[in-house]
Amino acid sequence: MTVLILEDDARLRSELAEFLRGRNLSVLETDRPSAAHLELAGAVVDVALIDVRLPEYDGLRFLGELRERHPDTEAIVMSGHGDMDDVIEALRLGAFDYLRKPFTPAEIEAAIIRTGRYMEASRDRSRLGRVCAALRDRLAVEEGTRIVGPSAPMRGLLDVVDRAAAHSESPVLIVGESGTGKELVARRIHEASARADGPFVAVNCAAVSGELFESEFFGHVRGAFTDAKTERPGFFRRAHGGTLFLDEIGELELAHQSKLLRVIEDGKVRRVGADNEERVDVRIVTATNRRPDELVSGNALRRDLYYRLAVIEVLVPPLRERPQDIPALVEHFLELLARSMGRSQLTLPAEWVDALRTLPFPGNVRELRNLVERAVILGPEPARSLAAGAPSQDIVPRPFEAGARATAPPAANSLDLAKLEAAAVRTALE
Repeated sequence: MTVLILEDDARLRSELAEFLRGRNLSVLETDRPSAAHLELAGAVVDVALIDVRLPEYDGLRFLGELRERHPDTEAIVMSGHGDMDDVIEALRLGAFDYLRKPFTPAEIEAAIIRTGRYMEASRDRSRLGRVCAALRDRLAVEEGTRIVGPSAPMRGLLDVVDRAAAHSESPVLIVGESGTGKELVARRIHEASARADGPFVAVNCAAVSGELFESEFFGHVRGAFTDAKTERPGFFRRAHGGTLFLDEIGELELAHQSKLLRVIEDGKVRRVGADNEERVDVRIVTATNRRPDELVSGNALRRDLYYRLAVIEVLVPPLRERPQDIPALVEHFLELLARSMGRSQLTLPAEWVDALRTLPFPGNVRELRNLVERAVILGPEPARSLAAGAPSQDIVPRPFEAGARATAPPAANSLDLAKLEAAAVRTALE
């Protein structure tokens, strides 16, 4: 353990340092706040012993600065005045303990031991919290976001995904229609790679404000601009050691794309308001629901950025090209719904599932999942009727009913424009 002593009384400071070194502690000595900040900048300090009355400014102000700049350093405040207001203020600012001068060697030793035990328990709690969070993420991937599909197109997709995962430094561009599961593919690439133990940070580029691009992606230091009251790490630093998934990359402004390209090329970011660049170790996985060549030709995506991002390009097939996957997907969604409802099992009639193969599913797998959930919820007495094989028209809302027929148009010799228009609208809706 390293202890910093901030005490302007040279004799007391020397005696404290000698006593603590005799207890096999590493000790740093200083007599004023400015010098203490220099010591803190150059070493990892576990505990700071802070006198309330100091030159330059008082120890309570220094305590506030310590908690803000070095939150992992615990503080024990010392005062010879015995002012209860100082005690209350010190504890409010985050001091772990308070010693009233003069104190005995046994008292300071007990305070150090208490503080050390508290720090050890806090570190264990943080470590276990991270382990639990990682386990929850893994379970979500295994149970709720598993890629399902026995068809040949899906087998080909998973083969490409697994090969992409084996090269954990190469950028990947995922191309697929909305609702096909591009984020699931990105998570599969992350989970199957050597970066699986690192973070997976997903960003919807369409939701990032243009004015806050640099702050959101690269972070900022405290005080960098008017509203920067706290430090922000940014997406790249949060994803350090893992994967950064940028969904809908074509929605970024071209000026921001050039900054993104610079970071990808250099592997360094500079937070807004910071003087130095920081190296980041991040794998970039991007996605778009539009054809990349159309994005480039339409000036929505820089050509040089496209070439940098599409080192490995993964195409996710739409659901209409793999209708044979629908039964497996329905079974998967029913299993997830059963768990969320606390049921052992949910089923749907086989003829209903077969009828789904004829639907175009413009919303792809996302639309199918919503349809299955709707069928379970809106069916008459869902659990009983579904198990008994209730007819699909009682389970599925009419707009999704398989085999729905368009309204017959009026006779060709009709000159009623209103009827012709109404019939055309009905046909389009159905």
